[in-house]
Amino acid sequence: MLLFWLEFIGIFIAIFISAELLAKGADELEDSLGQGLTGGIILGLLTALPETIFVIVASLSGSFDIALGSAIGGNILLFTLGIGLVGIAYIIKWKSSLEISTEYSVENKFLTLSTIAMIIILIYGKLDFITGIILILIYVAYVTYRVLKFNGNKREKVEGNFKRPMLYILSGGILLVIFSHYFVGYIETLANMFNVPEIWLSLVISPIAGELEEKLSAFRLIQLSKSGGSLSILSFVGSKIENATILLGIIGLFTDYSLYSALPEYISALVANAIALYVLLDKKISLIESIILLTIYMIIIIFSLYL
Repeated sequence: MLLFWLEFIGIFIAIFISAELLAKGADELEDSLGQGLTGGIILGLLTALPETIFVIVASLSGSFDIALGSAIGGNILLFTLGIGLVGIAYIIKWKSSLEISTEYSVENKFLTLSTIAMIIILIYGKLDFITGIILILIYVAYVTYRVLKFNGNKREKVEGNFKRPMLYILSGGILLVIFSHYFVGYIETLANMFNVPEIWLSLVISPIAGELEEKLSAFRLIQLSKSGGSLSILSFVGSKIENATILLGIIGLFTDYSLYSALPEYISALVANAIALYVLLDKKISLIESIILLTIYMIIIIFSLYL
């Protein structure tokens, strides 16, 4: 038992170091690449990488229900609890509402596009090779648009401010990939040890553990600079655009998957996307909106537990 707790503490420390490295690297890289590329693409890709690997492994083993849950399971958590907590943390630190960079307009377009694509695929009824390719192409278009927009702006790069932040980000990303799923596994073991109900484990504990690093990075970004709150939101949205396109697309490439077998989870992800689009539309997160988002998360959990 002592060994278990020592391993758990060690893994948690590794996750915390990963979050710190990613936050520090992103904060410095923002000066040369801007919030769009840094938050939406680089941080978004890295924070979604463990889920991407898990979806590929689950799909290869034929566990497509698990793959789908991993692909879209974090949307509700991040777009309600995650954004709500970031909004409150920002207000506590900087004594003002969180204002999101104008660069978010790109993420807004592609979150809208990916949500529309998910709705059309739901009407179609299944993920398959064709819908998989379409979803993946949406993400390719997102990355391409971001890069072209950055080149078009001809941002003046800051000398000596590129290699070090990239080293931070890559180091944090490697730690994240190595330790994230171990951490979730240990959390689930702890929950079973304390007889936590299975539904609480699947709806509350595992998603929070799986998204912990992303939230830790967000809180550290807020502490490091006033623009860190906006960078956190772009990272959240960027990672979930990837989840709704690349990860669902991967499942479609491997099999014909009927969405009606996972209708509640899929619709929940669509609702989470709609909530994020509405709340972030004015590029501002107030205290009231943050509290409402936290309340929505609690309502969703309560309804899921008792209905």
